[in-house]
Amino acid sequence: MKTISKSTLTNWQGTAFFLGLIMIFGLFIRVYYVPFEVPIVTDGYLSFVYAVKTVFDSSLPVGYTVTNSGWSNLLSLVFVSVDKMDPLYLMNVQRITSVVLSTITVIPMFFIFRKFVNVKFALLGSLMIAVEPRLLLISIEGINYTLFFFIFVLTIALFLKKTNVSLFFSFVCIAFLTAVRYEGILLVIPLSIIYLNKFRNKRSILLFLGMIFTMMIILLAIGELRIEATKDICDLNSFGDYTCGRNGYEGLFNSLEFLNRAIISEDTTSIIENMDTSHDEVLQMPSYSILDAFEKLFKFMGLILVPFFAFFVILNLISRIKIKKLLKWNFNFITILFSSGVFLLPALYAYVRNIDESRYLMVFIPLICILSISLSESIRNKISKDKRIFVVLILFIVITSIGFIEIKERDHIHDLESFKVSQEIVSLTDVTNSYNQDGYLKPAILFKHWPELPSSEADRGGKITNKQFFKISTVDYKNVEEFIESSRESKLEYMVVDEQNELFHDLRINSDEYPFLKKVFDSKNLKYTNEFKIFQIDYQIFDLTIQE
Repeated sequence: MKTISKSTLTNWQGTAFFLGLIMIFGLFIRVYYVPFEVPIVTDGYLSFVYAVKTVFDSSLPVGYTVTNSGWSNLLSLVFVSVDKMDPLYLMNVQRITSVVLSTITVIPMFFIFRKFVNVKFALLGSLMIAVEPRLLLISIEGINYTLFFFIFVLTIALFLKKTNVSLFFSFVCIAFLTAVRYEGILLVIPLSIIYLNKFRNKRSILLFLGMIFTMMIILLAIGELRIEATKDICDLNSFGDYTCGRNGYEGLFNSLEFLNRAIISEDTTSIIENMDTSHDEVLQMPSYSILDAFEKLFKFMGLILVPFFAFFVILNLISRIKIKKLLKWNFNFITILFSSGVFLLPALYAYVRNIDESRYLMVFIPLICILSISLSESIRNKISKDKRIFVVLILFIVITSIGFIEIKERDHIHDLESFKVSQEIVSLTDVTNSYNQDGYLKPAILFKHWPELPSSEADRGGKITNKQFFKISTVDYKNVEEFIESSRESKLEYMVVDEQNELFHDLRINSDEYPFLKKVFDSKNLKYTNEFKIFQIDYQIFDLTIQE
């Protein structure tokens, strides 16, 4: 018995060592690609503002939207203990927190893989998760999806352990998953069905009721705090009365209602025309065919297999067809399959809204990983016996992943230069034209007025807004003169010109033809990689030029 115990301990030490190496490698790659000099400008910006506002107010911000604010709540706990003088530093703390969460996701994933394969192939699957390029790129953006994915994986890992304690905490995790993204509550459907089908005795049913009750108590407690913070936000309900306060879960019912009606009518146009959108901004979207949404669903599902999953899945499929032996439909596989499948609804809803992103299908990556490493026994034996094959597979995963990241990652030099130009224009005026990467105006304004934070608008559901700055669209104008004349009433004085805007093409090439424009900034003088120019408008000369 002592010999067996020592052997088991040695094996676990070896497994922990290699798992640790995988995590260190995954963390290293993520940190390498983090653009520390560039502020967050994606959805992570909204999470950042909400988190900082929570710290400054020492409570949930009053009047700010609470939808999917779980990630911001976690960030606020992290921000409490760090220096808050520099907003860029705090944004990097946000990124690092996301990166760490993405890295430790490997741990629960390893235990999920162990339900299907041996340690060696479970470690191979863990490497796939550690270097999966989309998960990696999402993690450095600092958005809430990394936390959502981590809790989702942790929930499944606890559920598959099948002890009373692990099952209980898996449903607790669903509550926190819902706080991060409201569609997380959908996970309770497959897990409840699978649980009740597996455990039917009286004690198990009582445990299930206790789990559901605890989950609901957590959700209600979070919802009550959110309602108190948003009591100034009122909406017109279906009975014609105004209800004030939001719990952050309303979006799920709105999206399911919209998706249901969209599937029935096969087009969103009639739905938008016949539904009251004044109190429900989620329905204010362009018309889009539900059939096109399904097409995008399949397209992005296929793209997730790139760059290395496709090879392993096809290899597994061919080998199992030859031996006429597919994967067993046991408790573990059914749990993974249906837990992932339930999130097809949020993905469809996103694609109906014309949001072309693959992250809504990232929950399928654990299932795809399992399909990749659950090779037929004969192939696994061949790979295990020949270390060279195993090393080649590892190199294949790492090299293809890094190559994909190099192709897909954002142009951080352009991002940084766009931010600097945004800072320049913010220092000159509070009105300008729209331009490529003008999203960096938000952090530029934030940095200028720090520690003052953007306010929220109750009539827009508590959404964060920058009232200090106004952007004028350049769409549908024939020439520069027409744009300037139309924008005069908006007090446009400075224009930003970049390489992407066709309206300013001639101005960018030969500004001498526009005597009423004075160049006050040129990126060439600062040796920028990308071209940006800022012009000041002289309306006196402009009027004389137009008259001529």
